[in-house]
This record gives sequence, structure tokens and C-alpha cells, in this order.
Amino acid sequence: MKRSTLILCFAVWFISLSAAYYIGSRTQNTPVESSRPALEQAVAGEPKAATPLVDEAFTTEEETALAAYLNGEEITLEEAMRDISTLSGEATRELLVQAFELPNSNPSRSRLIRELLGQLAETEPMAALKIASQIESLRDSERARVSVLEVWGRNDPAAAITWANNALEGEPARARSSQLSAIYRGYAANNPQAAFQQALAINDDNRLRNRLLGEVIETQIESGGIQAAKLAVDRLTDPDTQNTLRRELVDEWAEFDPTAAALYVVSLGEDAPSNLKTTLVSEWAESDPAAAAAWLSSLSEDDPAIGRASASIIKEWTRYDLAASAEWLNSLPASPELDRAVISYTFRAAEEDPGTAMTWAESIEDDRRRTWMMGRVASTWKEQDAESFKTYLDSSELTKEQREKLESAKPYRGGDWSRGRD
Repeated sequence: MKRSTLILCFAVWFISLSAAYYIGSRTQNTPVESSRPALEQAVAGEPKAATPLVDEAFTTEEETALAAYLNGEEITLEEAMRDISTLSGEATRELLVQAFELPNSNPSRSRLIRELLGQLAETEPMAALKIASQIESLRDSERARVSVLEVWGRNDPAAAITWANNALEGEPARARSSQLSAIYRGYAANNPQAAFQQALAINDDNRLRNRLLGEVIETQIESGGIQAAKLAVDRLTDPDTQNTLRRELVDEWAEFDPTAAALYVVSLGEDAPSNLKTTLVSEWAESDPAAAAAWLSSLSEDDPAIGRASASIIKEWTRYDLAASAEWLNSLPASPELDRAVISYTFRAAEEDPGTAMTWAESIEDDRRRTWMMGRVASTWKEQDAESFKTYLDSSELTKEQREKLESAKPYRGGDWSRGRD
């Protein structure tokens, strides 16, 4: 080969190699297009070109299940959301885009968006709030904001409360209270003592302060801090606030240990108001009405809590045992305060034994309530056994007017019962 030909071939090879290196370098340095504008478009509801489910550059093992779910594959929502807590902020944003693209008819859409926003709030709470505020459904938007704020309150309560004091100033009272409650729930999850003191320092809105304090107490008890919660409440000096929080404390406590909650109430002696006892019994009756009834019967006969709390016991007890609940109710001294309990029993008994129920209805002391409840029993009795109902009318000492009212009594319809008890 001639020397000139060899030089020419070498020059061509060198130029080709240089060109390939230049093209490869430009391709490698080209940045991946950010997905954030796409997310903002999706949140705002603006049209955009179809995009892959998740950019390959952001696909991780943790995203696989959720990406598969969003792709329509056969996988449950619980499985898909299992690893959301492991997602990075960028991966969370990518998946939020796809979650917003789900049709509104998808029952999992709002929950999935809420869970992803909660994860985004771990690192970018303000961005998560901004996205949540653009959700079209007002209900879903509020739920998402609450989820975000609870995370923010757990991670950085000082910043979350500062934001709330400024951003929520013009919000309606209900919305403001709901969002602040979320912050304090998160705050109490990590530092209930500090959260309690922070809420206690609110002086311009007693109702809001008590609600936030209640949230702290509830969160603290759920995490096993019942004794610390009790100590904090007992140290309060304002009697109204203390009574409100004691009711919250006892209500939560009685849900899992009513006997211990009852001992606490008894230990307060004269400082235990009637509404605190009623709160205890109402919660206790849901799990063990017989035990709640026995405790209530142990109180002094003139304790106003007996008349007020007995209705809660009867309401629950009659669901399981009409005979035992009737025997207990019959052991209590008759009084106008007991009318609610008698009405509750009569209402339940009317479906099983209208004849006995009518006897109870006749014992109600308040004239208006008695008349209404007898009419309620009569309407049921007529439908079940018209002949025995007529026998009752013929043997009773009712006046002509009373008899006509019972004969013309209309069937019970929903809310009438509650109005009749007032």
C-alpha cells in the first residue's frame, strides 16, 4: 500500500472516531426532562400529551407494585401502597402525576392521592399542601390537607404551627380547627407534653384550645401514655378546662379499660361531676352493659348520673338481653330523669313484645312523652297482632280520646323517636 493511501485511511479513521465521541458526549449530557411541570398540569386539570407511566430513570424496586397498579395490572391497592413510605420525593411526584390521571370514578383514587401526598409531605410539606389545595373535590382536598398537616406536625411542629397561624387566619372556624387538630395530632405523636403545653397557651379561643388539648390527650392515650395524660389533666388549674379534658380522658380510657377508668372517677370524690360519670357509663355500656349497670347502681340513689346514664345502658343492653335489662331498669327508683331510659327500653321491646312494651310506656311520668310512646307501641302492635291490640283497648281504662289516639296512631318513621324523647 502506498504511503499516501495509508495516511488518508488513518485520517478518515481519526475523524470518524472524533465524531462518534462528540455525539456520544452530547447525548450523555442532555438532561432528563423534569416531570414537575407535568405534575402541575395534571393537578390543575390541564391537557397534556400522553406520557409513560413512570420514566425509566426513576423506576425503582419500591415503585414496582404501585406502578403496576397504576398500569391496570391485577394487584390490590393495599399491596400497591405497601412501599409508599420508601419512595423518594421525585418518585412520589412521578406517581402523583399518574394517580391524578385516574378517573374520578375510581374508588381508590382519592385515597391513593392522599397517601402519596402524605409521603411527599415528609420532605416537601408546602408543595404537598399546594397540590392538595388544587384537588377538585372539596371533601378530598380537605382530607388530603389533613394528612399532609399531620405529617408536618409530626416532623416539624414549630414550622407547621407558624404556617397555620398565618395561612388559616381567614379560614372558617371548622376548617381552621380541623387543620390545626391534624398538626397537633402529629405533634403529640412525638412529643405529647410539648404539644399539650403549646395548646394550653392558646388564650383567644377556648373552644379551639379544648379541642386541640383533647386531640393531644387522645393521641397520647392511643400510644400508651395514659398515666402521663392523667397527670397532665390533674395538674390543670382551670376547672372548666379540666372537666372537659377529664371527660375526654375517661372516654378514651374506658374504651379499653373501663374498670380502671371507673376507679379514677371514684378517686376524684366530690370533684367528679355527673357528666364525667355519664361519659364513663356511656362508653362502658358499649362493651359490657351489665358491668356498667352494676357500677351505676353502686352510686348514691340521689346521684343525678343514674337517671342520665341509664338510658345509655338500656340502649346497648336491650340489643342483647331484654329480660336482664328490664329487671335492672325495674330496680331503679322511678323519677322523671328515668323517662329516657324507659323510652329507650320501650322502643326496643315494642318489636318483641308490644304488650309488655305498652306497660312500660304507661309508666313514663312525662305526659307528652307517655302519650307519644304509647302511640308508637300501638302502631307496632296493630301491625303485629290487631286482635290482641283490640283486646288490650277493650280491657284498659283509657278515655275515649286516648283510645281514639291509639287506634289512629301512625307507623313509626325514623327521626320521630328522637323528637318524642325531647
